[in-house]
Amino acid sequence: MDVRALAQLSLTAGGTVDERVAQFALSRLARSELREYLAALKRELKRRRLDVSVPEGTEERPLREDLGETFPGREMIVSRDDALGGGVRVSAGDDVIDASVRGYLRATIEKLREP
Repeated sequence: MDVRALAQLSLTAGGTVDERVAQFALSRLARSELREYLAALKRELKRRRLDVSVPEGTEERPLREDLGETFPGREMIVSRDDALGGGVRVSAGDDVIDASVRGYLRATIEKLREP
């Protein structure tokens, strides 16, 4: 059984787990397949989610609109991180977009360290 495809089928358009499909998986998969299924489900959930970090005081509505256009259909979780210094940090699955002051300073320091 293709556990990756089953994991994709387990998620609704809203990003929640369809209980009927999950129940089917739990009742029909062998223990080793179940481990693979759960790992695939976790990866699929991560792929469909957008983690956004912004400093306190950042207006959320325009940010949600802009990122919603760039990453349509993803659940967006916005958290506050004053250590960013300004800007935004977006994690979309395995991709990270760091447009923060902290990220800029980190990249600048790394460049200065290069011989």
